[in-house]
Amino acid sequence: MADAIAKPEFSYDLDATQVARYILTLDAARPKPDVTQLKLQKLLYLAQANYLASTGHRLFSASVEAFDNGPVVYRVLKAYSAFADSVIAPASTECNFTTVPRDARAFLDAVWDRYKDWSSTELWNLTHSQRPWMDHYEPGAFRKAIPDEAMAEYFRAEVAVNERVLHPNVVVMNPAILDELDKDEDEIVARAVEALR
Repeated sequence: MADAIAKPEFSYDLDATQVARYILTLDAARPKPDVTQLKLQKLLYLAQANYLASTGHRLFSASVEAFDNGPVVYRVLKAYSAFADSVIAPASTECNFTTVPRDARAFLDAVWDRYKDWSSTELWNLTHSQRPWMDHYEPGAFRKAIPDEAMAEYFRAEVAVNERVLHPNVVVMNPAILDELDKDEDEIVARAVEALR
C-alpha cells in the first residue's frame, strides 16, 4: 500500500472585485466603516501576499502593481474610483458569499481580523516598508507588476510566522518537531496502529 498524504485544497484565482466586495461587506457590518480606496488596496495586497506565501497560489487572478501610494490592484482601483478618498459604501451590505469559496472567506476573515483596526496611514507605512513594493516601484512608471514570487518569498522569509496570515488549511510546524518525529517515526506509527485496533 502506497503512502497517501492528504494535500490541502485551496481556492485560487478568484475575481479581485468579488474579494474586494467581501472585504467591504465585512467593513459595512462595523459601527463605523472606514475602508477607503487606499485601505482597500493595502488589504488586497496583504491578502494576496499572505495567500501566495502560505499556499503557493494567488488568491485572486489580478496582478498587484507598484503605484506611488503603494501596492494596487488596478481593476479594483478602477471599479471604486468614484469614491476617491471617501469611505467606500458597497452598493449592498450583503455580499453573495457563494462567489467567494468558504476557505477563502475564512482566510479573508483572518486578514480582516488582523488589519481591520489599522488606519490607511498605518497600512501605507507598512506596505511602503516592505521589499515587494520597494523593489518594484519606479517613480513615473505606470502599471509595473509586483511579481508573485517577490511577495511569496518576502512573506515566507522576512515576515515572522506570528505576523503572517495563514490559509486555514495550512499548518506551520517548528522544524525541530519534525526532526523529533523523524527519530520516533516507527514508535509513533506503531502506537497509532495499536490505537486503531
